[in-house]
Amino acid sequence: MSGRIFTIEEKCKACNKCIAVCPVDAANQVYRAYDRERKVAVGERYCISCGACIKACDHGARDYRDDTERFFEDLAAGETIHLVAAPSAQVNFPQLFRLFGWLKSLGVGNIYDVSLGADIATWAYLQAKKALHLDSMIAQPCPSIVNYCERYLPELLPSLAPIQSPLICLAIYLRQVEHLEGKIAFLSPCIAKADEIEDPNTGQQVAYNVTFDKLKQKLLAENIAIDQFPEVGFAGKNSGIGHVYSRPGGLSETVRLTNKDMWIRQLDSVRVSYPYLREYHNRQKEHKTVPELVEILNCRGGCNFGTGTDHCTALDDVDYKINARKRDKIAEQVTEKDEGTIYAIEQYFAETLAWQDFRREYTNRKIENGFFEDEDLEEIYIHLRKYTPESREINCHACGYGSCKRFAQAVKLGINVVENCISYERSGLLHDTLTPLLNHAGLEEALEQFLWKYQINELENVCVLMMDVDDFKQVNDSFGHDVGDEALRAVAQSILEHISRKDAAGRWGGDEFMIILSNTEFERAQEIAESIRESVRKANVLPEGAIFTSSIGIAEAKKDDTPLTIFQRGDRALYNAKKFKKAQAK
Repeated sequence: MSGRIFTIEEKCKACNKCIAVCPVDAANQVYRAYDRERKVAVGERYCISCGACIKACDHGARDYRDDTERFFEDLAAGETIHLVAAPSAQVNFPQLFRLFGWLKSLGVGNIYDVSLGADIATWAYLQAKKALHLDSMIAQPCPSIVNYCERYLPELLPSLAPIQSPLICLAIYLRQVEHLEGKIAFLSPCIAKADEIEDPNTGQQVAYNVTFDKLKQKLLAENIAIDQFPEVGFAGKNSGIGHVYSRPGGLSETVRLTNKDMWIRQLDSVRVSYPYLREYHNRQKEHKTVPELVEILNCRGGCNFGTGTDHCTALDDVDYKINARKRDKIAEQVTEKDEGTIYAIEQYFAETLAWQDFRREYTNRKIENGFFEDEDLEEIYIHLRKYTPESREINCHACGYGSCKRFAQAVKLGINVVENCISYERSGLLHDTLTPLLNHAGLEEALEQFLWKYQINELENVCVLMMDVDDFKQVNDSFGHDVGDEALRAVAQSILEHISRKDAAGRWGGDEFMIILSNTEFERAQEIAESIRESVRKANVLPEGAIFTSSIGIAEAKKDDTPLTIFQRGDRALYNAKKFKKAQAK
């Protein structure tokens, strides 16, 4: 499973939209380029080739690889290559049969319609469901869904339909019934089909994934006018209504021709499909009912708007073409009788094929995605300057995750950097550069927040401690600024060790520190102050004989009394420096 999707580094703006739309947290990995700018790479091991990031990227920084160039190179070298075209080709190429004429002129062999493979897959689903007594199964024409289950939710593998996709079903049919020899190329709307093609569980029946978009780019780059070529139609047996597979609900349409009452859940799009898989799994664990058949697709709008298309087709035009063809097929092959619906193509399969020939196995490729417990993330949170529960639940979308915890997980995994957190970047403006504490501006903001909570009765009282290092100038003069800096860091560490996450502390300036204690009585504040002072004394960071003592002043505000207040009550809460200075006790 090599990297289908990749980042064009010079175009990447690290806007994090790719992270926001990806169903897999570890698939997008932030790093610093040579110029120190942040970029987001694709983690090949984790990526399920869903293509959501390509569509979301406004900067054209995501692209993908397919087999288009290799297909044409091998064709030019004389390889025998046949083509099978996805049903969605008929709505993505207005002159599809002239496109076939051009491909035939280059040496392509027979061209077949994968719609027939979809008919086979539907028939085989129903046969397997009955023969294996399956109460519920998840349809798997979409390889991104298979990738996700194999890597991230292997508990669902027994629920995946034990039948190959329409593409592989057609390839098996062509080999067994039509005795087709040579390589097979797939004209494809899907990036992830390359994963399916290379999977040993599919028998490697197909050799090339040629996507619509890359083929259109080639036509444009080489200025090929396909309207100059004759029309060439499909070879082989005519399909039933399997072409409707290319739209959401298409599988349901084919199943309900003969099974009108089956409970089928229909989902499409990255946003809803992957969360539903987890919901389905949870319902199974809780022994709750689940649908008989889950028709689930990665792409919004189905394969007609797949990851390997240019997304330029109008939805109503798609449905109009599909519906017109469906009416013709039903008129040809469906007969209503007293004993039920007779569907000619399924009768043909029953007489000609064995459903077991189309069975599919899956491989558990589980990836441990690094979901750590809260205590494992403590060091990361501290690094992010997220000291309080509130700061760890901001859950903005600037980083792409929408969750502080998920972002912390990514940082711990080494696939993101702390600077990608906007609150961390902002807090850098509010934090002291020498210590892990707030700076003067940060303290003013914190004090205002505490006061606001005090005013709206969320806090019963607030105590503020002011602390300075005695004769600190002499420390710097006698021992140097490096020693003085170490002394200030020791004071900061002592403060952090004696306050809780609901409190705040910072460097007011120079050797002065402020500590804000919420819902802490004056007597308890005195105890904390004394513990900090003792801890500072024991820090022992200065050379022997040096004086390292501190002074602490305490002011308190509480509801029943406000002596020595540091607060002004009015339209806006402000720090009253003059009153506070009077409150300090040496």
